[in-house]
Amino acid sequence: MIKKIILPLFISAIALSSCTSDFERINVDPNKPTSLPLEYLLSEAQILIPASPDAGAKTQRVNFAHAACIVQQMSSTDAGFYGGSFYSSASNTYMFYFDYSYPNTIKNIVNLIDLSGAPANVNIHSMARILKVMEFARLTDLYGDVPYFEAGRGFIDNNFTPKYDKQQDIYMDMLKELSEAGAAFDDAAAKPTRADYIYTGDLAKWRKAANTLMLRLAMRLQKVDPAAAQTWAARAVADGLITNADENVTIHFDGLAGSQINTNPNSYTLGPVGANVANLNGLLWGKTFIDLMKNRTDPRLTVVASLKNGNNAADVQVGLPNGITANELINLPVTDLNNYSRPSTAMLASNAPWIYMTYAESQLLLAEAIERGYVTGSAAAAFAAGQESAVKQVSVYGTTPSAEAVAAYAAANPYPATDLNAKLNAIHTEIYLVNAVTFNHIEAWANWRRTGFPALTPVNPPGNETNGVIPRRLKYSANEYGVNGANVAEAINRQGPDLFTTKVWWDNN
Repeated sequence: MIKKIILPLFISAIALSSCTSDFERINVDPNKPTSLPLEYLLSEAQILIPASPDAGAKTQRVNFAHAACIVQQMSSTDAGFYGGSFYSSASNTYMFYFDYSYPNTIKNIVNLIDLSGAPANVNIHSMARILKVMEFARLTDLYGDVPYFEAGRGFIDNNFTPKYDKQQDIYMDMLKELSEAGAAFDDAAAKPTRADYIYTGDLAKWRKAANTLMLRLAMRLQKVDPAAAQTWAARAVADGLITNADENVTIHFDGLAGSQINTNPNSYTLGPVGANVANLNGLLWGKTFIDLMKNRTDPRLTVVASLKNGNNAADVQVGLPNGITANELINLPVTDLNNYSRPSTAMLASNAPWIYMTYAESQLLLAEAIERGYVTGSAAAAFAAGQESAVKQVSVYGTTPSAEAVAAYAAANPYPATDLNAKLNAIHTEIYLVNAVTFNHIEAWANWRRTGFPALTPVNPPGNETNGVIPRRLKYSANEYGVNGANVAEAINRQGPDLFTTKVWWDNN
């Protein structure tokens, strides 16, 4: 009798044990994972820097609609959208970098940093720290004081109203992060290769990228803290900058047909894949930019510009003046938008590289650092290397200027012999141009605010919000006043009125 009772119990126990051990597999939906591989999160974090996740948000509405137009590299007759041409916030496009970065890019990068702290993940962890600096450098340069130390941590520590930090504190921490992350890379640890869309796991290039970005940020301190600028510039140069254009800080897209996330957001915004803005005359090259290239006999002009009919001859290129509405075209020598220059088709390939920082810029900043006595070396040699690389940068669009054209450009635009202002003008005009042809307008605007080169003539269209003063920052997102009002008020009290004309910390001297 006992045996008859024990046997069913034993069979039931086995069955129960089997069900218990298989419980997780049976009851967890494989299509809704609760965790993701760090490599996946790294890829996502990189792609979100330019896209985040809508190309129309950070790229079209801020990089193009404001930064490109403010710095007069591009222009539009659409006063309701392209506020940078009219110094206006009528369409609220100024808010989009803030509104899309924090819940997307920042949240995902902070999450990746939090999850990758184990020693075995040191290389992904270090890459994530550098990505965080890449994104926050743009955010703070655009808006000034922003949430930084507490940002992106709502899901980690339930802080949904992060305080706004001083830009000075943000900059000091970003420089520290670049230094520490670059030093922490470990060649013996696992390297993400396929998941890394920037350098495919090449740690030597990542180290140099961290130092090169460090140089950019160090030079941003030139007006407000020259001692810190010198300290960090010297460290960046000593530790090693990127050494050629193949090491540009670049996110590579495969250009999968019909996929926004796989397409360079510049191409998606301007080109045939997406919004067709250039083709529809919504956004064109600005008069300041085109005139500058023509006056310098720049061989890049025929590569990056064409009329709507495809004509890329240098002599027919015409830039659209900023601050001109469609109704005012009749007063201009060229009255048909079809006959104004726009980015060439070659620039808008869906798999074109998205470039964050170039070797050309690093060498030009190095020339400035030498001239200011921050580091030693030949400023003229650094300028020459930067200028040559800047001109050849358009090779990513399929055409490389000939050696003769590059030499002729250098001869026509030489490095000045003595006057420092003339040297700085030469350096930063080249930076302005290379940032334009790589669609890096946010950086062009930041660099112009620091240096004042090249000289820009403000526009003063009716109804603009600055009385014709070129904007110095973007206003905070209106959404923040409702969800984080106390911290916004504190930042405004400290930094100054929430206006386009209020200068950020490094610009306020």
